[in-house]
Amino acid sequence: MSGPNASTTDVQDYLEALAEVNHNGFGFLVAFGLTWLVAGVIWLRFGERAGAYAALFQGTVGVPLGLLLTSLTATAGRPDDPSMNALSIYLGAGQLLVLPLAIVLIVQHRYLAVAAVMALVLAVHLVPYAWLYGTPAYLVVAALVAVLTATVVAIDLNRERSHGALLCVGSGATLLLGGFAAFVL
Repeated sequence: MSGPNASTTDVQDYLEALAEVNHNGFGFLVAFGLTWLVAGVIWLRFGERAGAYAALFQGTVGVPLGLLLTSLTATAGRPDDPSMNALSIYLGAGQLLVLPLAIVLIVQHRYLAVAAVMALVLAVHLVPYAWLYGTPAYLVVAALVAVLTATVVAIDLNRERSHGALLCVGSGATLLLGGFAAFVL
């Protein structure tokens, strides 16, 4: 295609095909919903330290699980566009920049702060996917996780052990609901 609107049309076609093939990326929302729920259970069962580590490393399970769910449910092969593939890699890799701060917070025994930082990075990470998949579901999930995080941190006046679990479980449930919405849209 040539002309002034060629690249816009090509990108739009790619985005529409990607959203259709991958059911708006629902597999990753479901996968990370499950890993955040597991982090919350670990938090409750084994304590704050273990829960903070689970929140920190839940992505190491979430990414492969998201890829698996996506591959099992895709209606066709992922559309190929090297630039868009690179964008996906950058979106995922950007989250890794929070790891040094999260490790410092664990060393300082600020376990709720670890979960809060990871949840906020998750929320920020989700926003571009509203554009990528053309659905506001990602914006809604991101906003809910951000508000939940602020609320849990605000009510943690007595340093309750369960607040980190509440944050993890709430984030997980929000992601699962978002995954359902992405699938049916």
